[in-house]
Amino acid sequence: MALFQPVMTLRGHTSTVYALAFGRWFGRRVLASGSYDSTVKLWDLDAGREASTLSGHAASVSALSFAPHHGVLATASNDHRVRLWRVWRPIQRVGLYTPGGKAAYPSSVLMNALPAQIAGCKEIVLCTPPNKAGGVSPAILVAADLLGVRQVFKLGGSQAIAALAYGTETVPRVSKLFGAGNRWVTAAKLVAASRGLAAIDLPAGPTELLLISDESAPPAFLAADMIAQAEHAEDSASVLLTTSERVAIAVLAELQRQLAPLPTRAMVEESLRRYGLIALVENLDQAVAFSNEYAPEHLGIMTTDPHAVLAGITNAGSVFLGPWSAQPAGDYAAGTNHVLPTGGFAAMYGPLSTESFGRKLQVQELSETGLAGLRQAVGTLAMSEGLPGHRAAIEARFEQGTQPIDHRARSANGEGEEQANA
Repeated sequence: MALFQPVMTLRGHTSTVYALAFGRWFGRRVLASGSYDSTVKLWDLDAGREASTLSGHAASVSALSFAPHHGVLATASNDHRVRLWRVWRPIQRVGLYTPGGKAAYPSSVLMNALPAQIAGCKEIVLCTPPNKAGGVSPAILVAADLLGVRQVFKLGGSQAIAALAYGTETVPRVSKLFGAGNRWVTAAKLVAASRGLAAIDLPAGPTELLLISDESAPPAFLAADMIAQAEHAEDSASVLLTTSERVAIAVLAELQRQLAPLPTRAMVEESLRRYGLIALVENLDQAVAFSNEYAPEHLGIMTTDPHAVLAGITNAGSVFLGPWSAQPAGDYAAGTNHVLPTGGFAAMYGPLSTESFGRKLQVQELSETGLAGLRQAVGTLAMSEGLPGHRAAIEARFEQGTQPIDHRARSANGEGEEQANA
């Protein structure tokens, strides 16, 4: 037994049907069909017959779409009068900076090199500072090797950014700089961009975390996230805004308990002393307003309804919803990128992504008919702006005897070969 049985046979087009769309047309179920014969037919499915034929396209119909609440059918044609599209092109040579002075960050190699490879960058140059022993962490070198990064330089700080931006006898000059670093690295990237030496991904300096919580948040989770952020460096910021005084007091106690056995305790305590904060807010709206002004790199939301709070967030680098969305998961394995804007720059920059390693070229292709349709509008705007040469560039194409020769058409009928022999 067949699973499907034909209910209607629709005939009427004189060429191949290229596009179909189902919808409702003034309350009736209809099917629209577009064909290479440049017509669109509307079929009344309730009555089982053709309802209307729409013509006017100069070429085959390529797409159809209904606007169900307005009784509107949109059509697109392949008449190629005006074609607009965008083409992806990777940046050919990029420079990646991976921190490595106080700690090794092989994850930063992954976060930068993987999207660069996906984007199609042909040449990837990596700089990382030496450790206290004067070497480079094997973990960083292994990560680079696994990803096929063959140009790795033991070079850190602002001098590494300068080498990548200007180029040296050994370090090739790159077109764009990527990666997080300390305040000096970030400042150097901004200087390089301001001087037109290289583009940058985003300002990614000392790390920061803002937590928003209500009474429902587990104090142990909040304290653990603050510690995880603070152990990056002495200038890492860890801030908690909560509507609950009980939670605030409990987090203070949890910080002391969890810090006691931690090998990085001294680092964390110094960071919390300088840039740590636990503050009470009257309500979550107040916390959201502060967050949008602060524009944190990492934003953790541990409330009864974190999605409701997220709806009010406009500025943040990476957001972690609910008690189980631990910030270190985003650093390493959740699938998001951990290279993020800091210092309030999340108000204007987004996270690092594959798109950061390339750009889109916009392309336009107009036929004579297409340009004729824009002729008056372009001319009017050009003259209103005092640019008569712009208008003349359009008008020159319509003067007698100035039309380009269609070599493809001439070749098709043999005239091209005759002209060449002549």
